[in-house]
Amino acid sequence: MSSLLVLSGLTAAAAAATAAIVASKKRPTPDQASSGQASSGQASPGQSASASMAASVASTPPAVSPIAYTTLASAPSFDPSTPIALYQPEDIDVERFNTLLGDAHELKWIGKPLSDINDLFIKQVILDDEVTEAIATLKVPGFIGVADAEQLPDPSGQQVSGHEHMAKILERDGLLICTFQWDKERYGQPYDTRQPLPEELFKEGFAKNEAHHAGAFVPAQRISDDNSLTLSFAAHNEPGSYHEGMYGDEGFVTAAQRLVFPDFMTREQARGYTDSIICWMGFLNPFAKFPSDYNGGDPTKVVDSQTLRTFLRNGLLAALGDRDAIAFLNDPLNMTYCAEYMYIALNTVLFPFNRLGLMDLLGDAAQVEQILEIQTKHNNRQPTILTQAGDPEFEAALQRTPSNPQFDAYNISLPVVPETLPSLRQLMAENDRPVDPASLPFPCWTISQILRRAFHVLLPRHKTQYPQQMAAAQVRMLQYVGEALKQQLGLETGPVDSAKMQLVQQFMTVVVQQLSRTFDSDDAFDAVIDELMAKADAMLVGAGDRTRFVPPRIYTDLGQQDGDNNLPEGWGFKLETIGATISRRVIGDLSQRVPISWREIKVADPMMQGDDVKLLQGAMVRAGIAVTADGFFGPASAKAVEEYQTANELDVTGMIDEATRTKLLSA
Repeated sequence: MSSLLVLSGLTAAAAAATAAIVASKKRPTPDQASSGQASSGQASPGQSASASMAASVASTPPAVSPIAYTTLASAPSFDPSTPIALYQPEDIDVERFNTLLGDAHELKWIGKPLSDINDLFIKQVILDDEVTEAIATLKVPGFIGVADAEQLPDPSGQQVSGHEHMAKILERDGLLICTFQWDKERYGQPYDTRQPLPEELFKEGFAKNEAHHAGAFVPAQRISDDNSLTLSFAAHNEPGSYHEGMYGDEGFVTAAQRLVFPDFMTREQARGYTDSIICWMGFLNPFAKFPSDYNGGDPTKVVDSQTLRTFLRNGLLAALGDRDAIAFLNDPLNMTYCAEYMYIALNTVLFPFNRLGLMDLLGDAAQVEQILEIQTKHNNRQPTILTQAGDPEFEAALQRTPSNPQFDAYNISLPVVPETLPSLRQLMAENDRPVDPASLPFPCWTISQILRRAFHVLLPRHKTQYPQQMAAAQVRMLQYVGEALKQQLGLETGPVDSAKMQLVQQFMTVVVQQLSRTFDSDDAFDAVIDELMAKADAMLVGAGDRTRFVPPRIYTDLGQQDGDNNLPEGWGFKLETIGATISRRVIGDLSQRVPISWREIKVADPMMQGDDVKLLQGAMVRAGIAVTADGFFGPASAKAVEEYQTANELDVTGMIDEATRTKLLSA
C-alpha cells in the first residue's frame, strides 16, 4: 500500500491529478489514522518540536497502570464460567427476517431484502466514479433471540420462548444497554460521497450510524398461570411507554452492550451497581420528561457531578411530592431524550440506591426512609406514586406522561442494593484510582468527537484498500457538514444572519480554506484534521446552550473497542458489544424449516392489509413505482402493481401473485 496521501479539497479528480508528489513518511498506526492524530511528538503548527515535547513532558501525569476490565455483574445464582451461546448467521432464516418490518416503514424507509445476514452491518460507500467499498460499520459476535411474545413459532414451526435467551444473558450481565438500529430499513442504499448526502441519510446514516434509539434491557419476573414467577426481560426507555416497555417491532435489530467492570471490583459490587442503575431508572422514569427536540439538538444539561447531583435529587424529591422538584423536571432544559436518560442512569453509580447514596443526595434520614418504603412497596407489588396517579392537583403539576407498562405491572422490580456498596468514586480511590471530583464515570461528547467518530466508522482511512480515494472522500464530506452542524446545534430554524449561524458559517469557511490545498503525507493531513476538530469545539461548542451531546450511537461506539483513541474516557466501567438482538421468530434449525406461507394480495372487501402488504409496496417504491407503503391494498395499489407487471413483462393482473412477489423480493 502506498504511503502517498496527496489531497485537494475540491474534487476527487483534483486529488488524483496531484498524486505525483510522493511522501516518504510512514503511514500512521491504525490508532493514529483512525483518530486523525499526528504521530507522537509531532509539533503543531507554529510550535517547534522541542517546545511541543517540553510541553508534553510538563503536562504528563504520573504513570498509572491501565485498568483491566474483567468483572461481570453476574447474579449470585449464575456460574460466570458457564457460557451462554449466541446464535450465529447460519441460524438466521434470512427470508423470514426480510418479511419483518420495524417502525421506519412509517418514514417510507424500507430496505432491500438481504441475501446474507452478515450484510446487515455493511455499507456500500461510493468513493469516486471507479471505486465503491464495502465498509463494516458494526461488529457483532452473534445474535440474541428475543420477542415480545412469551411463546412463538420458530422457522421449523416449533413453539419457542421469546424471553428465555435474553433472560439468561441478563442473569449474567445485570442489564444491557441497547441501541436500536435502522440498518435493516436502509439496507441497499449506498452512501455516495461524490455529492452531499440527502439530509436524512447524512443525519441518520453518517452522523448517527443508523442509531435511532437507546434503551436498557433489564431482568424481569412474570407471574405464570400456576402463580409461579418466571425469569423474563423488559425494557427501560425514555419515553417510558416506548414499545410498551418491551422489545418492539420484530423487524428491529439492536446492538447490545454489557457493562464490564474493573478487575478490582467483586461480582457482588458489580451486580450492586447494575441493580442500583435499574432502581434509578425506575424512580426517574415516571417524572423525567421527554423533550420535543430529541435528535441531538436537545442540550445535555447533566455534564458533571454537580449537575448530576441536582438532577437526581430533584428526581427523588419529585417522588416525595415536592412541587419545586416537579417544576425543575418540567423545565425544557432538564428534559431528557432516550440516549441522555441512559447516560444519566449509568452515571448514578456515584450515588448507589442505598441509605449511603440516598443520604448523600437528600441529607434527611426521614426522606431516605420514605424513598426506601416506596421501593419496598413496589417490590411487594403494591401501588406507589411511581405507578399510580395521585390527587388531581398533584397530577396537574406533574403533567405525568405515559409510564412504562412493564414497570406499572410490577414485572420490573427495584432490586435491593447492598448497604455496604460505596460510591464508585470511593471505590476507585480505595484502589489507587483517584478521579477528578467534578468528572462523571460515563462521558458525553463534544461536536468534534461526533464528527471524528462518523468519519472513523464510515470513511475509515485506517483500514481501507483505497487510501487516496478515501482521503479525498473525507475532504469532500467535511465540506458538506455545515447543514448538519446547524441542525445538531439547533440552529436550522434561526435567522440567517444570527450570531450563532455565523459561527457555523465561519467554521465552514475555515474547513474549505484548510482542505482546499495539497498535503504531502498522512501526518500532514492528520495534523490539519486535528486543527479543524479543535476549531470545531472552540467555535461551535457553546453556541447557544448546546455544549455536550449524547447521541444514541455513543453506546455502540464505546462498545466496539476498535482502537479509536478520540473517544471520551470514563473511569469506572467499559461497554462491550456482546451481540445483536433479533426476532426469535427467525432463528432455528434451518434444515427443518417450514416454507413461508404467502397469500395472494388483491383488491378485496374488506381491504387486505398487513406487514406483507407494506413489504411488497415498499419493494415497488424501490423499483420506482409511485405507491404509498401504508400496508393497505386498494385500487391505487392495484394500479401500481399493474404498472410494475407491465414494466417487468409479467401477467398484468393487478394482484401480487407468486410470480410478481418473487420478482419484487429478488430485485
